[in-house]
Amino acid sequence: MTIPADAIDPTVVREQWVAEYLWHVDQLPYVVETTGTIVVAARGVRAAPLTERVSGGGYIDNVPLVDGPEARNARAVWDAMRGYLVVAASRLGVEAPQLPPGLPDDVELAREWAYAASAWLSDAVEHIESWEDLDALQDQLFRLVRRAMHRLELTATRRARPELCLRCGQHGVLVDWIDGPDGNSVLSKVCIVCRTDYSPSPA
Repeated sequence: MTIPADAIDPTVVREQWVAEYLWHVDQLPYVVETTGTIVVAARGVRAAPLTERVSGGGYIDNVPLVDGPEARNARAVWDAMRGYLVVAASRLGVEAPQLPPGLPDDVELAREWAYAASAWLSDAVEHIESWEDLDALQDQLFRLVRRAMHRLELTATRRARPELCLRCGQHGVLVDWIDGPDGNSVLSKVCIVCRTDYSPSPA
């Protein structure tokens, strides 16, 4: 019989939730910047006479860039971030950055807005509680962040230094959250020096 970690230390679950929350929030400016660049490029393609990518043929190769999954994901990340901010601010009773209704054409401006959103959410994390509508929006936003990072092969930005590896003795254990089989986040801890995997075993 396995004893749940939170039965021994009630703060463990909360600390892991905060770490997961901050990890996702930290990625927002980089995801918005990268996906926003794709949308701006897609708008340029739309303005051109030829809007399709032509290669060897096939369904994916002939999808117009502006309608491709990366462009749709960029708009989805922005809309989810904006919606989450609005609801979180209303629940906490604290004014949040009011993002433009749509992803700005200026990628630098979009990134600045995302930094403002990230900073506000980081400051508010200790006051965020569980509300049904906020939980649903958070799950949606964080899932989109993980999907964008996976599709675009982005390197996670980190606020904490890597942890000490007990095998090689180096501070090389990186903590990430990835999509599990059910689409929910799964903790991943792997040493980039010796590749030792410290990820928790599936329940």
